[in-house]
Amino acid sequence: MKKTAVIALMSVFVLASGITSNASVLDKIILYIPNRIVDITDIMTMSAGFGPNVRLNMRATRVMQLGAGTETTAKIIKGYNRQYGAALERGSDTAFMCIASEDTERTEVTGSVKEYWYKSSGVPSLSDPIYSFYTGSRDYWDLSFDLGLGIVEFGFGLHPVEIADLLTGFFFIDLKGDDFTSEELE
Repeated sequence: MKKTAVIALMSVFVLASGITSNASVLDKIILYIPNRIVDITDIMTMSAGFGPNVRLNMRATRVMQLGAGTETTAKIIKGYNRQYGAALERGSDTAFMCIASEDTERTEVTGSVKEYWYKSSGVPSLSDPIYSFYTGSRDYWDLSFDLGLGIVEFGFGLHPVEIADLLTGFFFIDLKGDDFTSEELE
């Protein structure tokens, strides 16, 4: 009996607490499966680009990267922070360990893909709005690679923070604050 009461009390606490979630307990229960499915898709990003390019980049966070490239491509994107659609991307970048230089522009976006122009040199800054935890176009902590030659380019990335969000989501904790609520579905 005592164990059952402790488990019930812990369940109520977990259901009522999401770190940044505004969802009600009922929302968390009803939308549990859809939110976990979307969290699974959040853990990776992919892109395919077509247009003149030369690129090889490997990244284990923005402070541990190696590569260079230049491109003017039309891309199909499944991006960070639930960006789905297409865009034109042009620019160039170089990176060695924690030092990077980049001048990239993303325009003519469709779907939920975000438009931006990013120019920087030196150590990438976590405080830069493009790396915003909740709304940024890019993940500062991603593990990714980009490969392109000629007229085709591919990119793939894994996102450790999104993996943590998925794992904590199984316990009704929404680290990213991106779980759906019934209000959003109205």
